[in-house]
Amino acid sequence: MEGKKKAGAGSHPAGWTEGAEELRIKVRGPMIRVISEAVYSQAIGSRQATQLRMTLFVPNSPGAHPAVLFFPGGGWLQAAKDRFIECRLALARAGFVAATAEYRTLPQAFPAQVQDGRAAVRFLRAHASDFSVDPTRIGVMGNSAGGWLALMVAFSGSRKGWDSDEWKDFSSAVQACCALHPVTQLSSLSEGLSPEGRAAHSGPASAESLLLHGISFSGAGRALDPKEEAAAGASPEALLRRRRRGCTLPPVLLMHGTADRLVSPLQSAALYERLRALGSPARYLLLEGVDHSSDPSWYQEEVSREIVRFFRQALGAVREA
Repeated sequence: MEGKKKAGAGSHPAGWTEGAEELRIKVRGPMIRVISEAVYSQAIGSRQATQLRMTLFVPNSPGAHPAVLFFPGGGWLQAAKDRFIECRLALARAGFVAATAEYRTLPQAFPAQVQDGRAAVRFLRAHASDFSVDPTRIGVMGNSAGGWLALMVAFSGSRKGWDSDEWKDFSSAVQACCALHPVTQLSSLSEGLSPEGRAAHSGPASAESLLLHGISFSGAGRALDPKEEAAAGASPEALLRRRRRGCTLPPVLLMHGTADRLVSPLQSAALYERLRALGSPARYLLLEGVDHSSDPSWYQEEVSREIVRFFRQALGAVREA
């Protein structure tokens, strides 16, 4: 709303009547189209079929837009895709197609989550014309376990066995990745936490153990073995161990709160150091005094502004038709 005035005699705009007020609007951005509940994958098991859904914010402006695909956190127990709407709207208003996707959670074990994340990227490419997406400019982001998934998708390359048959004629590669307070190494999740936090990550009942081994219905489960994690490539850090300096990786933005009580900022620091050692483009932002995803600081304009700036630099702006 640029201004407000009473419509005076002599001007008489259409619809004018005595006492009417006139608003003058300055258009600063396009309308955002919302495409809800698009089914991007169907996982068929022995007893049920699970449809995985995506919601998209599409700027209603001409041209092909870069896209950012968001994966929600939830400790691998849930994937409520409609979170972080503040950031997704900021991206859409900045000219990006902002998509958010659910994925399979426990009791589905690894690598089901990565298979889903990669399928979601391929779905965007397969339907690029439907969603006004530039298929050459797709980034991923996520928070917590969703940050783990975004990094796994970004670093997994052409790894065999991590792609379903859906949209198989399209690439799973991404051109940028932003991870908010992510899990980067499953076996070190307890480091830097309180005694209560460390206890939550010990033994076969921890979420990361269940992620790697699945839920046992006969006998005791198994605790996570760091060697097994590395062999399976079940964490972003494990995937980077196999890379050599100078390897091609997408630009990465890591953001972590210094007061995070669930996932220590040591997780992001260690990954950032490894990315730097590989000579890969990366930026690491620490948020002073900020806790995990429930902290309102994550939903403020300053955070969204940094994320938009990163993806603009990595993916570029909208290209007019």
